[in-house]
Amino acid sequence: MKKNLTLLTALAFAWNAHAQPTLTFATNAPVPGTQYTLHYGPYVAPGNAGDMQTWDLSALASDSTDVLQLVAPSSTPNGAQFPNATVAELSSEVTTYYQVNANGIHFAGSDDGVSLIVNQTVPNYLAFPCSMGSNWSTPHGATFTFDGENVDRSGEVSGEADGYGTLTMPWGTVNDVLRIHLVNTVQDSLSLFTIDYTYDSYLYYVAGQPFPIAELVSATVDFGFGQPELVQFSRWTSDVSTGLADAPAFENDLHVYPNPASDLLNIPLPSGSGTKVMASVNDAAGRMVLQEQLNGGGPLARLDVQHLSPGMYQLMLTDERGLRSATRFQVR
Repeated sequence: MKKNLTLLTALAFAWNAHAQPTLTFATNAPVPGTQYTLHYGPYVAPGNAGDMQTWDLSALASDSTDVLQLVAPSSTPNGAQFPNATVAELSSEVTTYYQVNANGIHFAGSDDGVSLIVNQTVPNYLAFPCSMGSNWSTPHGATFTFDGENVDRSGEVSGEADGYGTLTMPWGTVNDVLRIHLVNTVQDSLSLFTIDYTYDSYLYYVAGQPFPIAELVSATVDFGFGQPELVQFSRWTSDVSTGLADAPAFENDLHVYPNPASDLLNIPLPSGSGTKVMASVNDAAGRMVLQEQLNGGGPLARLDVQHLSPGMYQLMLTDERGLRSATRFQVR
């Protein structure tokens, strides 16, 4: 009997040590103010699907890097063309726009300086909440101009959380990782021919970080000549910046007052926050209703909420290093 109890205790400890992660709007929604370095390198095998997996991506080798920034869409040159976008991702080659709400992260479109692609049908890239076994499939479509020619785009994004476990990266090991298998099929119809793309990728997420730790991509392009071209590559972050016990974070909880508020909301800035602090306010449905840069570097900031409708809201603070703190408040 004692041996059985010991075995049960060991099993319970192992289960708790590797819990099934869940990605939610509160833990994984990307917000303006975040910046991170992305490494690119040769493709490596994604490993197996299933429960309690151990994925070894320690062989990833960087051959180039890019710095990505999350900003307010209104701060970009063509942000007005994406009225439903709540966050824009800047890279060295393209600006990508996302609509983020309580249901997930939706791809609103992109601007690479040549083609401005605004999705009329917005696909879901990551569903909230997302845990092992979650799956979704959403269509997308757009009409845009490329090199003076009209292009009609259609396609579908399908995702499935197909595994969870431990991920080993070149810089360390991360527990409680959820893997998403995402397949994006795209067809661009031009006047004389069509181009078919398939982006088959595996993304490794941890609760608390708004971008994947790693992504392994197999991209196929078919110009209709019977010889599809395959391109494979990997991209990953330098480390896990949020969501882990030893990750940098604000030192104290966020407490705002008065709560409920009617005009001005006083925000004691968390100790350890930077000098540039972005405040984002979302309503109960997950829609961003207010975004403003606060005067950081002092003990107290104020936010004007008098134009908000009565109800419950979530306040998220993000400084220039990507450190975040959140709380809820009520407007009466």
